[in-house]
Amino acid sequence: MSIQNNIFDEITDQKKRGVLLVLTGPTCAGKDALIEELLKKNTNLIRLVTTTSRPPRPEEKQGHDYYFVEREQFEELIAKEAFVEWVEYRGHYKGGQKQHVEQALSSGKDVVWRIDVRGVKNIKSTVKKMINDPNSPVNHVAFVFLTAPDLNTLEKRIIKRGTESEKEITISLNLAKWEFAQFEDSDYLVVNEDGKLDQAVVKAQSIIEASRLKISKNNFH
Repeated sequence: MSIQNNIFDEITDQKKRGVLLVLTGPTCAGKDALIEELLKKNTNLIRLVTTTSRPPRPEEKQGHDYYFVEREQFEELIAKEAFVEWVEYRGHYKGGQKQHVEQALSSGKDVVWRIDVRGVKNIKSTVKKMINDPNSPVNHVAFVFLTAPDLNTLEKRIIKRGTESEKEITISLNLAKWEFAQFEDSDYLVVNEDGKLDQAVVKAQSIIEASRLKISKNNFH
């Protein structure tokens, strides 16, 4: 195939490819708020629906909030290596299935996936394998670390939400110190300052668009 044809393949692919945005960061960084605003502004963006073994709450819907499965089913999926990443938390499993990521990206949608800081290393390893698989639609991925500007701001946000005791606040802050140090596992660092969520949203959207424009090596084999 000629170079000329290759570049036109790339131009065509850019118009239809989806980007996987993996969003992580410390507690109270504003991840949920950022995702909510991104979904409002980007009609091509969808949130990855993860799978869990815990029972659904009354207001939760199958396939919308989570994919709810029995514990035994989840363990079968683990054995089949069906997950990009999974964790066990408070007696229940939770994880993102490869097929759900691939289905969303195959449709040309951008996908945002909110994950715990602890899961980034595992996800990056699995995603790299998916990117190297010529049959996988996972090709353009951006790991974004969203953070408060400093620990003092983070502490004020934790206190403001009013859900933790003084002891729990101390525990959360100690964990946040460790979480701050994990930023190098991500590709991009976005600071969410108080009252400036809109600026963080613009930056996140710019990262999605920049990732879409990254040249795909699949067109140059």
